[in-house]
Amino acid sequence: MTSSEFESAGLVGADASTDSRIPSDAAADGSTDRAAAESRSAASRGAIANWAATGRVSDLPGWLAREIAPIQDEATERSLDVELVERRSGFGLVRTMVVRGAARLPDDAFEDAVRRGYGRLLEGIQPTHLLRVWNFIPRIEADADDGVRDRYMVFNAGRHRGFDDAFGRVAWFPAASGVGHAGDAVVVHLLHGEAEVEPVDNPRQVPPEAYSARFGHPTPVFARAARVRWSDRVGLLVSGTASVVGEDSRHDDFEHQLEETLRNLEVVVDQGWPGASPADLDDWLVYLPNPLRADRVRAAIASRWPERSLRIVCRGQRLCRRDLQVEIECAGLRPAEDDHR
Repeated sequence: MTSSEFESAGLVGADASTDSRIPSDAAADGSTDRAAAESRSAASRGAIANWAATGRVSDLPGWLAREIAPIQDEATERSLDVELVERRSGFGLVRTMVVRGAARLPDDAFEDAVRRGYGRLLEGIQPTHLLRVWNFIPRIEADADDGVRDRYMVFNAGRHRGFDDAFGRVAWFPAASGVGHAGDAVVVHLLHGEAEVEPVDNPRQVPPEAYSARFGHPTPVFARAARVRWSDRVGLLVSGTASVVGEDSRHDDFEHQLEETLRNLEVVVDQGWPGASPADLDDWLVYLPNPLRADRVRAAIASRWPERSLRIVCRGQRLCRRDLQVEIECAGLRPAEDDHR
């Protein structure tokens, strides 16, 4: 279904914090009560523990969530196990795909559900209009049934084939984050619209589509960042970034991983906005398997750029590799007239 068809059918949703049709994933055994208590404890230390995606606006980073009108005409398209909602924002349209019960699916069915879901998510959108994607994957680190892959690799196979189904071969893929969450649904948010977008590479890292078979086949597909120009402003949207050099995870301890992650952010930001630093991107989202480390992240950032006040949200979420301990995404915006690149 195209975006215009979403409009004409009324399939443009509101901030789903009041949308009972896209509820949060809740366990029947009372574990949500324990998770809530743990979340409150971690929140007091500056993080959200056991965070679960719901398909609502609150899943999104602040720079985008703040631009989504709180009240819009609501409707949801449903087909079998996939739900789609589209919302207007100041940066374009945000299309959300939710695959319920994905955590319980065997690998073949999981891959197929992701493939079909991505096919519908991308339907009717020009590949040059793909601006940014957020993927929230249940049981992301769990072993796959074949004993070789993990569930993230299975997800990647479905995502890659969904892109192939929609576009065939494309010149580049959008910036994206792919992390775990405590719910049982696959939740994907896609920002798309008419803007000039240019992918940004990190010369310290292998492009994901060139990863070796150690990381699954087909490979992950995303750009390290995207430079986006709208009519009135420009943005640098940095994908989830971790302690990866080449294609390999680096360091066993948290402090060195955090340092390597910040170094990668410095390099990719300079590639996208020459002369800029990550501190020029003032909206940060930090993913932590151990949310009690949030204060250490904040302290490291404050020490590195003491003159800057950044919006930093930390959430307790598993990452795409078991050996990674921190992942950071960030975004910055400038008035179009201030972009002299």
